[in-house]
Amino acid sequence: QGESNVERDAITSEDGTPEPTNDNSDQEKEVKYDCMPKEPEDLDDEEFQVYVSLRAWRLLRKNELEVEPYKICQNRTLCELIRKRRNDAQFCSLKLDHNANKAEGNVASVDESTVEKSLLSVWGIGPSKAAKDGFGWEMLEILASEENETLLASSRNRTNAANI
Repeated sequence: QGESNVERDAITSEDGTPEPTNDNSDQEKEVKYDCMPKEPEDLDDEEFQVYVSLRAWRLLRKNELEVEPYKICQNRTLCELIRKRRNDAQFCSLKLDHNANKAEGNVASVDESTVEKSLLSVWGIGPSKAAKDGFGWEMLEILASEENETLLASSRNRTNAANI
């Protein structure tokens, strides 16, 4: 799937050095979707591709702000945000609310307070990251990309098919 298709063992730390992995590629690992992941190894293949795109965003922001990546957010935060969206396609959705009251001149918009409250349920996201101009909203924009939405839908569909 293009350049974003990264092997798990090819993942590197923010400074470009390889990160250790617990590679059990010979055995298929069972993913527990009802549990929140703490590490990237807890993600399925599609979720992991989304994780790679969020890490790329975090690296860009780290370089722009000249801070350590963990100060933007930790891996666990990325993993949990991905799993919550994977399990619920409407979780913190940035899709426009077309039911806005147009008679009062309101344009379609997302319910910001609902999104902020939902972001606060993610490990590692506090009020400043959940605020409209915070990192949480930037991460949601990455999740909302067509490629990432397709990956998460594929993950949901695969497990739905397995449960039939």
